[in-house]
Amino acid sequence: MGIPVTPYYDEDGITIYHGDCREVMADLDPGGFDMVFTSPPYNLGVTAGGGFGHYSDEAGLRQRGGGGKWTGGALAHGYAEHDDAMPVGEYEEWQRQVLKDCWAQLSNSGAIFYNHKPRVQARQLWNPLDLNPGLPVRQIITWARSGGVNFAPTHYVPTYEWIVIFAKADWRLKSKAASGVGDVWRIPQESNPDHPAPFPLRLPATAIDSAGPRAVLDPFMGSGTTLRAAKDAGIRGVGIEQSEHYCEIAVQRLAQGVLEFS
Repeated sequence: MGIPVTPYYDEDGITIYHGDCREVMADLDPGGFDMVFTSPPYNLGVTAGGGFGHYSDEAGLRQRGGGGKWTGGALAHGYAEHDDAMPVGEYEEWQRQVLKDCWAQLSNSGAIFYNHKPRVQARQLWNPLDLNPGLPVRQIITWARSGGVNFAPTHYVPTYEWIVIFAKADWRLKSKAASGVGDVWRIPQESNPDHPAPFPLRLPATAIDSAGPRAVLDPFMGSGTTLRAAKDAGIRGVGIEQSEHYCEIAVQRLAQGVLEFS
C-alpha cells in the first residue's frame, strides 16, 4: 500500500489519515483491504420533522428538531467539521461515490460492511439501498439496538439499523461455523461522550471475527471504533477522518490495552 500523505498516526499496524476520505482513498493503492467497515454521517440535519428539504440552508440541526434525538443535543450542530445537513441529492451522490471508492480498495475477496439506518421520511420509507451505486448486495445484517428515540405519530419508533454487505464474488466468511452468528446482531448501543453517534465496538469486532480479514479500512473513522477492533484482533487497520479532534481521540483510544467484549 502506498503512503499518499504523512499519516497522523502509524503504529503497530494501525494507520490514521487526517483528511477527506475520497481524497485519501484516491492516493491509496487499490485492492489493499479485505474489509471496509464504516458508518457514514446519516444526514440527520434534513430528516427531522417528517420530510426532506423543508428547512433553510442556515438552519442548524437543533432548529430542524434534531437536538432532542440525542442525549444532551449532541448532534445539534453536526459532527465537528461536518454539519450533517447536506441537500439530499448531494448527500446521496456523495455516498454513492464513496461506496465506489471503497469498492476499489477491496481485494478480490473483500466486502464493504456499510452501517446506515432506514427511516420514515415524508411518510415514506427511505433506506440505505437508495445509496447503492450498482454494487452487488450479498446480505443485510440487522443491528437490533436497545430501544429507539425517533418517536412520531406517523410511524413506529425504529429500534434497528442495517449493515449492508456489498461483497466481491469471492468473499467468504472464515468458516461454515462462522455463519452461525446469524443476520440479526443484538448489540446494545454504547455511550461515548467524545462522539455524538458512535457504533459499539462489538459491531466491527463481530464482523472481523466472523469474516477473518487481514486488513480493514474505515473511511469515516470517527472516534476509532473500527481501528480499536482491528488492533484487538491483531490485524491491519486504516482509518480516515476529517476532524483532527476525533483523530486525537482515536489515538488515545488505541493507546489503551486490549479491550474485550462479550
